[in-house]
Amino acid sequence: MKILFCLNHFLPDYVAGTEVYTFNLAKYLKAGDTDAVVLIPNLGSVVTEEYLYEDIKVIKYAENSIEDRNMIMGKTKPDGVEAFIQIIKNEQPDIVHFHELAPGRGINIFHVEAAWLLKKKIVLTCHVANYSCNTGNLKYKDTSYCDGKIEIMKCTACSYHARGIDDTKATMIKAAAGLVYSAGIDTTNWNNSLGTALGFPFMIATKRKDLLRLADMVDKIVVLTKWYKKILEINGVSPSRLCYISQGLPGEGAKAKTSFGNVELPLKLVFIGRISYLKGVHLLLNALQQLPDNTICLDIYGPDREDEYAVNCRQLATQMNNVNWMGSIDSNKVIEMLSGYDLLCLPSTFSEMSPLVIQEAFAAGIPVLASNVYGNAEQIEDGVNGWLFEFKCSVSLKKKLEMLIQEPRLIDEAKKNIPEVKSFEEVAIQYAELYAKMIKPQRD
Repeated sequence: MKILFCLNHFLPDYVAGTEVYTFNLAKYLKAGDTDAVVLIPNLGSVVTEEYLYEDIKVIKYAENSIEDRNMIMGKTKPDGVEAFIQIIKNEQPDIVHFHELAPGRGINIFHVEAAWLLKKKIVLTCHVANYSCNTGNLKYKDTSYCDGKIEIMKCTACSYHARGIDDTKATMIKAAAGLVYSAGIDTTNWNNSLGTALGFPFMIATKRKDLLRLADMVDKIVVLTKWYKKILEINGVSPSRLCYISQGLPGEGAKAKTSFGNVELPLKLVFIGRISYLKGVHLLLNALQQLPDNTICLDIYGPDREDEYAVNCRQLATQMNNVNWMGSIDSNKVIEMLSGYDLLCLPSTFSEMSPLVIQEAFAAGIPVLASNVYGNAEQIEDGVNGWLFEFKCSVSLKKKLEMLIQEPRLIDEAKKNIPEVKSFEEVAIQYAELYAKMIKPQRD
């Protein structure tokens, strides 16, 4: 059996959750009788190239499209689709497994359609919530939990808020957008900011249409969480198309450690992840600024970056003697590193699907303090095995930290309630069983 994994980036050039997940799945499958090949776009090149990454074949298909507004909005297909089709014909996989769909010239719905037209069995794993949510937050205007149902004008209003448009102006734009939408005037065809602003109802409608179109073309949609499975069902995706396979940890990391004892001040706090707005490092730094230096020591692990956000975060921490920038860390050493801390903080500013770092913290035997979004809340029970603070609110985060400073014994109590962690070997077994069921009719 051969599986072709499709995504937009891969190791070693790009290291993030989806890439690591795909690598581990390919590695475990290849340990059995399954051949796993990775396919990514060779952006900006007219040449198709190949390389090996730890015995996994990676093909970079030629993709030299000039990305414009129409391509980003999904109105035109990337030029590289033809090279993508040729790779499928050459490799002849039993299953084409998509791990990522993105707007523009990356792998997107046009590539899924190409595989479908070739009559290939198709799997799509949802690593993010953007298939149904235009902002990716699933928090209506950053305040209340959204039920996840795609509703044209509700989602339009939330999209305006996400772009920083104040309520008064947003109300006027929304009214005008509703009128042109009702009249069937698709202003996304206008190549200007007004057309974009008035065209949000059409963009939301396209997102809903594309979701159902995907559900018709793919054989199985794998969800990593129960909450997103429910949201897809709410939006009309048939339960028979959905398969729930929860997150897992690779290697020996899945064996949870016990780390009991009296937690003392200063609390040893750790953040690990990309230094980006989405990961909310600024919220954590803002909260710590309001607390005495001798109560908490924060170590930040993440790739050194020189973009504006990372530079601003470093400047914010310049006068904070209790903040240490630790740089990148080998993924194989993360759990061992985490076991030396009292608490992990995950201040995400978007709705994480199923953060692997929570599983890593649990395997290390430490609780997690995280923003209250779907993906975090499914794994963390507030006050039991960790704590949740209000979305995008450094004041709420500060209050939670103050509580733990005043009563550090709560951290030791939370350690006793940390759940067992699933191994990635179990994840791979579930995928292998899914693949086998999908191709069994063909073999018969």
